[in-house]
Amino acid sequence: MPRSARFAAVLALCSSVALRAQESDCLVYGVVKDFATAERFMGFSVEAIDRKWGRRVEAATGDSGKYEMVLARNGEWLVTYSVEGYVNKRIQIMLTGIPETEWEGGFGMNVDITMLAEQPGIDYTVLLEPFGIARYNSDSGNIEWDIAYTEGMRERQKLLLEAVRPTAR
Repeated sequence: MPRSARFAAVLALCSSVALRAQESDCLVYGVVKDFATAERFMGFSVEAIDRKWGRRVEAATGDSGKYEMVLARNGEWLVTYSVEGYVNKRIQIMLTGIPETEWEGGFGMNVDITMLAEQPGIDYTVLLEPFGIARYNSDSGNIEWDIAYTEGMRERQKLLLEAVRPTAR
């Protein structure tokens, strides 16, 4: 087999292995928008840190305002959305305790986020905590948002949104 053909065969094999690995992890994708205007951000960053294993994944948007990232299995991921001039938002995605048989084909999560412009005099400490937590539900076989956690955060988030609404750009 000629050298170029061997190289092409190895490249094709590596590509299919990488694709298969991505298909058995968790693809997180979505759009990030301005809270006040609903316009998409371009050129923002999304960073995920695995608190369990120390892994890090970063994604950025292009002209579409969309992002996507692949989070590896068995991680406790803290995903942070950052746009200059806006308050960071976080979510947590727990990919632990999922049976090996459930990983075939991987998981996908569409996570659209709205960002709040930084404004003086507003207490944003509630956003230091994850806005939502998603974890595996063995009854459904899916990764789902923890509704009890969200309900507990809802009142605190409501107070922040009431403080921001009158002055939102």
